[in-house]
Amino acid sequence: MRNAPFIISIVAIGALLCVRVAEAAKEQKCNLQRYAELPVTMSGTRPLIAGSINGVNALFLIDSGAPFSTLANEAAEKFHLKLGRSFAIRGTSGLTSANVTSAKDFSLLGFDGGRVFHAIEFAVTGTGETYGRGVDGLIGQNVFGKADMEFDLANGMVRLFLEKDCGSQSLAYWHGTADVAVMDIKRLASVDHHIVGDGTLNNTRIRVVFDSGAARSTLTLQAASRAGIKPDQEDVRAAGYGKGIGTRARETSIARFETLDLGGEKIKNARLLIGDIQIGDVGDMLLGADFFLSHRIFVSSNQNKVYFTYNGGRVFDLGFAEQPKQVAAVVTSDTSDTPADSDSKKKAAVDPLAPLDAAGFRRRGAAFAGRMEFANAIADFDAAIKLEPDDQENYIQRGLANVQYKRGRLALADFDQALKIKPDSAAVLIERGAIRLAMKNESEARADFDAALNFAPNDSGLGLRIAQILGQNRQFDEVVKRLDQWIAKYPKDDRVAMALDGRCRARVMLNKELDMALEDCNAALRKGARISQVYDSRGLVYLRRGDIDKASADFKSSLKLQPKDAYALYGLGVAELKKGAKAAGDKNLQAAVAAAPTIVEFYKRIDLAP
Repeated sequence: MRNAPFIISIVAIGALLCVRVAEAAKEQKCNLQRYAELPVTMSGTRPLIAGSINGVNALFLIDSGAPFSTLANEAAEKFHLKLGRSFAIRGTSGLTSANVTSAKDFSLLGFDGGRVFHAIEFAVTGTGETYGRGVDGLIGQNVFGKADMEFDLANGMVRLFLEKDCGSQSLAYWHGTADVAVMDIKRLASVDHHIVGDGTLNNTRIRVVFDSGAARSTLTLQAASRAGIKPDQEDVRAAGYGKGIGTRARETSIARFETLDLGGEKIKNARLLIGDIQIGDVGDMLLGADFFLSHRIFVSSNQNKVYFTYNGGRVFDLGFAEQPKQVAAVVTSDTSDTPADSDSKKKAAVDPLAPLDAAGFRRRGAAFAGRMEFANAIADFDAAIKLEPDDQENYIQRGLANVQYKRGRLALADFDQALKIKPDSAAVLIERGAIRLAMKNESEARADFDAALNFAPNDSGLGLRIAQILGQNRQFDEVVKRLDQWIAKYPKDDRVAMALDGRCRARVMLNKELDMALEDCNAALRKGARISQVYDSRGLVYLRRGDIDKASADFKSSLKLQPKDAYALYGLGVAELKKGAKAAGDKNLQAAVAAAPTIVEFYKRIDLAP
């Protein structure tokens, strides 16, 4: 990849765009010259920034963990880019193929004067779903790696700096009375541009990678094992599977770790995601966007250091509110009972940069939503609507927050208003359809789904999203119908294997066409989806058909990959009872109920409970 000229260009124009944000210190004259302030909007825990390629609007994920920038295959078509030589690229989900392409003109919102750069290269790989719905690609360290970067995601900003005469001085210029954690970072020749530092987990040394593109912080299986945790232990919980750039889905689980120490900041009772991610040549843990949201971070290329302060709130495990509270005992504290977690402290951490316009309120509201602080998020979206009542995005963001806040009728009103402003918004139609279906307005929901497909006939992700919503509402006949259409239309899509698994499982739920269900599951496995979920689906098929030995073997295969999965544990228990192995069957049933008490109702509903 020949991106060095682009990096040099940024540095060269920095002096023209600089804004002084730190004055002379007593000991020496340290200046930070800011040359870009990039407005970032969180989509869940994904930091997104607007830009353009060849004059066409684009949306990018800011990914500090990616060595270079990439585009989805659909985006290359959208921007009419020619694909060049192919090569292999390694992501967290293994190796996959990619092609080189070059954008004649490239820009990001936030450079003064709308600066446009030329002849910028990207790798092209994956689908839009790889990066997130509506996202064209990611901007990696080949663009930002030579600059000093400040990640202020809680306030919706990433800032770029030139550093002058600062020596070893602390560059956390905003910290006031807050404690500052400091970590030395390495530049590894084999993995250039990664931001890698050292931490300790349960008193075991680990290497951590600052990766804003990872939706959630994730620990490798090997590092978890060194810290004393394995996926089959009693207090570990199954967490499904995930997939990044690469061909292989990865199993994940959640476990509690006593202490994580990062640059002097001690995080007690950290509930961490563990996965078989392939980052062993770089580090042991990805510090993802959940960590970035709960901290303000400055990365100094000159000093090879990272400075960060704690914003308050959960550090990890966003979305699992039933778990014990995680708090950062910042820098020197050794207790989890810190006032930094109080609402007043969280407000104090954000208010000095209070928004001045609707866009600022919307960005901060999206950050609150990413941190699962929905009341604060909705208050900010209310303020944005008051300032700009005709901006559709304000209603969309508030609607999504209301959905997560379990306020369906208010979300429905928001999506109604958004569609009055712009009726052809396919993504909004899908979200409104989901609420209507949950409210049993089935005909209106289907009208929304069909309208979305009419407005965006080439968006391959829409059909899968509709099938997912229908499955969540137990409309399994409709799931089979929709997936029939989708698989026929996109037979070479990377997601076909999981669509086949979805169709297999829907047929199992209906208890019909079991031969076709079996073929779907077999086809999913042949296409490489050798994950716990697919083995579990096929185990259910065999259980329905009375092939108890094969069912038992598949549930065991599922549990080998995901030892604490309640569905497979219960299925294995049922199979063992049918074989007459009462003690083994009861043990597995009890383990399943302990992991997920509602599992009994699921098996009763599909008439497979013992």
